[in-house]
Amino acid sequence: MANAPAWAAELRQTATANLDRLPVLTGEEEDWRFTPPSDLGLAGVAPADGTAVAVDVAATAGPRAATLAFTDGTPSAPHGADLPAGVIVAELGQALIDHEDLVRSRLYSLIGFDDRPGALNAATWEAGTFIYIPRGVTLALPTETLLSATGARGRVSARTLIIVEAGAKATIIDRYRSGNLADPVAVSTATEIIVAEGGELEHLSLIEWGAGVRHHARITASAGKDARVRSVVVTLGGDVVRVEATHIAAGSGSDSRALGLFFADDHQHFEHRVVARHEAPQSYSNLLYKGALKDQSHTVFFGNLVVPPGAPGTDAYQTNRNLVLNEGARADTIPFLEIETAEVKCSHAGAVGRVDDEHLFYLRSRGIPEETAKRLIVIGFLQEVLAHVELEEVRRDLEHAVARKLA
Repeated sequence: MANAPAWAAELRQTATANLDRLPVLTGEEEDWRFTPPSDLGLAGVAPADGTAVAVDVAATAGPRAATLAFTDGTPSAPHGADLPAGVIVAELGQALIDHEDLVRSRLYSLIGFDDRPGALNAATWEAGTFIYIPRGVTLALPTETLLSATGARGRVSARTLIIVEAGAKATIIDRYRSGNLADPVAVSTATEIIVAEGGELEHLSLIEWGAGVRHHARITASAGKDARVRSVVVTLGGDVVRVEATHIAAGSGSDSRALGLFFADDHQHFEHRVVARHEAPQSYSNLLYKGALKDQSHTVFFGNLVVPPGAPGTDAYQTNRNLVLNEGARADTIPFLEIETAEVKCSHAGAVGRVDDEHLFYLRSRGIPEETAKRLIVIGFLQEVLAHVELEEVRRDLEHAVARKLA
């Protein structure tokens, strides 16, 4: 960020100053009682640089409109076919200069730096993606960004800004990947998504870290009037992962769908905090997160539907279901509602259960081995979320990744 314009440098200085003055997180805060901030590199001594481990940087199995890759925060040049007129897929640091008119008023507008995690990301990000889809344009192929870590750097921070203008449509994939690292790495990512009136966006976050990675991710999406936003978060890798996904119904008639799939094993710890905030009347949201866990792993889901005054006609749903595969694994689910407006339809549900003995007996009675039967049950349980992934090669890769964890 050495060549950042003055306005961007000033914002970074403000974030750095905030980081110095804000109180250190202790883990005793209500929002942090399940995941110690120190486990994510948000408190205590900064992670040290370590020994690099090679990582497969092949990000895609299908055609893409454009791809970007970042290794340990170092970007490569964007690569892609001819994009429709006006579409921009760029490294965010360069976009601060080349596309100031588009970036300046929106960067940090949804995820600022008035709290410690936000200030840390704003003060330290190096890898960045900027995607702009102009008014009325449909991007036929998805874009994909790969952020990878080798362990050579103890902290990796990245930021993404996505703008979908009125009537535009796109699919955007963010993939996070590493091998099993010899030294711990703390990753911080912040993704701001702005979808204007009548726009449509499908956003996929695929978290596929190896051992040694601790990832704190924030994703905030704002949907304008009659906009459609579908966010799919898949968490399969990393030692400690905390994802904070916030969906804001900023315009009437907007439709926000937050879908999540996670599978934890060994001693992995995953926490997902998902919020739908309805700031306009006649808006819809649906939060659906399903997960499986085994060994000594621990998962946490906190969901909240927030309807402040002035949003009548809100139609909002929240569901979290967890499948525990053995004794020793633990799932916590905390569904929550904050309703301050009359004339709304809101519901929430959370459940933790084990593999149904009758289902297992039925499959085994037909000659299917027990482990294979369990695998089929888990895949079927997660299929409700997988079915929402429209890209066939991505859906197939995820099914194979789940099967590998089951094995």
